[in-house]
Amino acid sequence: MTDLTNDIIRDIILGEFYKRSQGKSEIPKIHMYNFPQLKEIENEVIFQNIKYLINEGLVRGGIDQDENQSFPWITRLTSLGIKFVEDKK
Repeated sequence: MTDLTNDIIRDIILGEFYKRSQGKSEIPKIHMYNFPQLKEIENEVIFQNIKYLINEGLVRGGIDQDENQSFPWITRLTSLGIKFVEDKK
């Protein structure tokens, strides 16, 4: 298993959604769980990081509840999320 910190996981997710907003993504249809850089990360770790990004207001999205599982989704970065990504450049 790859040993990525939460900050790195969040940067990967935010970075990809930033690229998508700019029309520069090479993987515009792939769900976050399948991002190449996150392939070896446990889904629960990815889920917790997505939840964090939603709760902090960096992305617009939500979490759908199915019978035995939760499924997170992101529609876009917020202005705060865009500023966060651009400030890291």
